[in-house]
Amino acid sequence: MRLNVRPMRRKQRIGPLAVAAAVLALNAPVGFAGKTDVVVFDNGKEITGEVKNYTQGKLKFDTKQADNIYIDWDYVHFLTASEVFEVFDTTGAVYYGSLGATDTARELVVIGEEESVVLDMDFVVQFEPIEKEFWQRVDGNIDLGLSYTSADSSLQYSLDSGVTYRQRKYSGSASLTSIQTRRDGVEDILRDTLTFKYTRYHKRRYFGTGTLEFSRNTELGIDFRTELGYAFSRYAIVTNRQRLSGGVGFSVTHEDQTGAESSTTSGWGFLGVRYHFFLYHYPETDIVADLEVQPSITDWARTRVNVNLSLRREFMDDFTVSLSVYDNYDSEPPPGANAKHDLAVVLAFGWSP
Repeated sequence: MRLNVRPMRRKQRIGPLAVAAAVLALNAPVGFAGKTDVVVFDNGKEITGEVKNYTQGKLKFDTKQADNIYIDWDYVHFLTASEVFEVFDTTGAVYYGSLGATDTARELVVIGEEESVVLDMDFVVQFEPIEKEFWQRVDGNIDLGLSYTSADSSLQYSLDSGVTYRQRKYSGSASLTSIQTRRDGVEDILRDTLTFKYTRYHKRRYFGTGTLEFSRNTELGIDFRTELGYAFSRYAIVTNRQRLSGGVGFSVTHEDQTGAESSTTSGWGFLGVRYHFFLYHYPETDIVADLEVQPSITDWARTRVNVNLSLRREFMDDFTVSLSVYDNYDSEPPPGANAKHDLAVVLAFGWSP
């Protein structure tokens, strides 16, 4: 089934009569709702089913014969779907509506309630259904790791978990990272971070993020740290395979330092860069690199730098193996610190439903 809408210049809006006709076409016949979405391939063949989502260069499509399948976006020439989706393009713009096609291959019509827009499929980077249930908007993961080194009788446990709730214009997330290292004859090294984030999305790829974080790092002499901050960021690159963003901000921390008689409160600047690269062919592969530089506002001699690198690869459906490298640096660590650098390498197995 193809929606016949007069070809239009990309991102040009169409009138209410065309929208009404498109909506009626997409929802007929009503008796087959939910399984009447259509994908037409570059060779002219088509399949009918239900569009689930499109992310990281692959279209998730539910068919009656083969259950869920993943389709390379480059092979899709026409697509229609009756559900309402949240659609993102490379400029950072967001559109809401059901999906239709014009007579021109590789054009996608986002059919809104009052107006619609035509997008070139090459510039569509992601779309998700607007779920009505709370739990349908929640995504999460959990990774567990364990390693042992006989040379120094070192045993390391690791936990990395997170959950994200996404709405149209904002998202909320919580994450917990914990690494414990035990060696004979020395005190355990504890690294724990619990982070809550609220992100508000704006036009033209801009977004602002408020953060509340609780952490401890015995290697750097931090018994307990509370940090409240805000960063204003922008995506510089948004494609089907990669994201690059950068931001600036500030934070206030309250620290209980090892061996100190009282707590300290300080202000910090923030400069951050995040790069995410992903391969959508099975097995799925994600590479994430984070760099954060925090110069002290109240103590100019002190600077903190955090570097996180991770490689995650799927080895079976919903199960992954990951390799992560964490390096936390403090130019002027508390007197109770063992070093300026705290480096950890973690191999873990995870589950992401």
